[in-house]
Formats: sequence, structure tokens, C-alpha cells
Amino acid sequence: MKTAEKIEKVSKSELIDKQEEKSKGISYDTIGTTLQALNVQLDKGESIYSEAGKMSWMTQNIKMETKSKGISKALSRIITGETLFINVFKAEVNTGVVTFSTDQAGKIIPIELSKDSPEVIFQRGAFLCAEETIDLSIAIVKRLGTALFGGKGFILQKITGHGLAHLIADGEVVMYELKKGQEILVDQGNLVAYETSVDFDIQTVSGGMFNWVFGGEGIFLGMLRGPGKVWLQTRKTNLQASYTNTYQTQNKNNPIGCILSIFIFLLVFLCMTVSILTSTIAQ
Repeated sequence: MKTAEKIEKVSKSELIDKQEEKSKGISYDTIGTTLQALNVQLDKGESIYSEAGKMSWMTQNIKMETKSKGISKALSRIITGETLFINVFKAEVNTGVVTFSTDQAGKIIPIELSKDSPEVIFQRGAFLCAEETIDLSIAIVKRLGTALFGGKGFILQKITGHGLAHLIADGEVVMYELKKGQEILVDQGNLVAYETSVDFDIQTVSGGMFNWVFGGEGIFLGMLRGPGKVWLQTRKTNLQASYTNTYQTQNKNNPIGCILSIFIFLLVFLCMTVSILTSTIAQ
């Protein structure tokens, strides 16, 4: 009987600040330092969506609904290696709280979009949650050389619309706002996200063959040219290891995504090979 009473008491406990009820827009609170979580307060009728498996806890008045957001969105999610479905959380009555987190040791990045701000492109696996006015889609790296040697692959993710979205990065996060024409060279494993107004390209490491072999930085660095914002993470992530981890954690129930991603890579590689051979024969 005491256990039942205790559960009843906990279910009715105040998990939100009364003063924040009926606030304008959705309220957010980041908790933690290394393994961070995001508290999201929803008033009646407000909603937010996230990747499957990102919810940690929520009050009883929050309703969760699993959606695919249409065939085209489902296909894009399969290609990027994300979960096939998303979860939408909505406060049915009164004000409630839902909390999101991951097993990633890093920082949560809030990104606010408006009709006047550029869209934001980010590395796969970095999406945490967003308001329903934010659209999540794929972004194709325009330059073949950048896709092959830029450290992020051919397909990235992109958020558009207006409202607030949250990404997750490895380690600490630094944001630079580049002026027009201003450039910054970045190790491939440290780039998290950048606005679409920023030009993303590659540049060879200076110093020639000796630096390439013994310098430990590889042959290419990412080159970002302003104007626009760039988000960098302090912990380097290896592209191959990151993809392997992504497929192990997210694609274990989504084998189609893995197959499609491999097919796209092979198709692009084949096109590049044919192009090189054609130009060689023509010469």
C-alpha cells in the first residue's frame, strides 16, 4: 500500500516551474556538463519531435506518437542512416516536460532558425530534437572532391524553417561567425555544422609529401569560407568509426539504410572512375 501511495505522489509531483507555465513558445533547459540532457517544457497543444530512442523521461500528460512524415522523408532518413521513424511529443492537457539525451559525451547545441537566417547543414547523427516548424532533410555535398576527402561523406543533414532545433556534438563546442571571404581550416573530425551561406571545400596540407605522411593530419583539411556561422567540436571523430558506430546503433533495425548508403557510395565512385577514364582517353 505504501508503494502505491509513493508512486501516486511521484506522478503528481511538480517537475516544472509554475512561473514558466503559459510562457510564450516552448521553454528549454540544458542540464549536466559532460553527458548533457535537454529539458523541454510544453504547454497544452505544443509539440516537439526527436529521433527514435532519444527520450529519457516525461510527465504523464505528454503523448508520444511515432510518425514517418511521408515516403520522401522516410527515404531521406534511410539514406542518412537515421531511424526510419520519428517520435512526436505533445502536451495534451496542462503543461508538461519531456527530456532528451544520448549516450554521447558532449554538448547540446541550440540553433535558432528564422525566415531571414540561412539553413544549417550538419554531420549525420548529430540531430537531437526540433520544433515541428523545423524541417529535417538531407543535403548533398556539391563538390565531388569535398565529398570524397572532406571527411563528412556525400550526404549530410539539413534543417530549415523557423524555430529552435538542438544538435549534439562530441566534446566542447565553439562557434565562429565568419565574415565574407574569411576562411578557416578545420580538421575533418572537428566540423559539426555550418550555415548554407558558408562555402565548404577542401585544401591540401601545406609542406608536401613529408607533412602528408608524417604530420598526422592527412592530406586534406576542410576549408570553410564565410559569410556565416560554423560550429566546431573539440573531440575529433573519425569518419569511418563514426559511420560504423552509427550503423551499429541506429541501423541495427534499419538494414535498408545501410544497403542504400553503400549503393549510393558505389554509384558515385563508379561515376567518378568513368569520368577520369574518359578524360584520360580524350587526352
